[in-house]
Amino acid sequence: MLESELWGILDGLNLILDRRFENILIQTDSIEAINAIIEGTSGNSNSAIVKRIHQTVKRVKQWEVQHISKRDNLIADSLVKTVHTRKLSLRLFEDSPLKV
Repeated sequence: MLESELWGILDGLNLILDRRFENILIQTDSIEAINAIIEGTSGNSNSAIVKRIHQTVKRVKQWEVQHISKRDNLIADSLVKTVHTRKLSLRLFEDSPLKV
């Protein structure tokens, strides 16, 4: 699960960079992902995904990682399930198409 969460974060960061945002807030309900990213700031991470996340955030002005509850992450989780069940290509939603 941790690896898929980190890949999701990396994919999201790449989408954000394509849109030229300079300030990024990474929100996740995975404490493990947050710890991996924070511990990786020392450069001692053995994870290639964490290293790529850090290389990516170096290209922005400011970034922060924040824990949110699973309940608060419901919309994002629903969007991921929608995309995976439809087997569509990657889509970027400006606003949530789902009602919570």
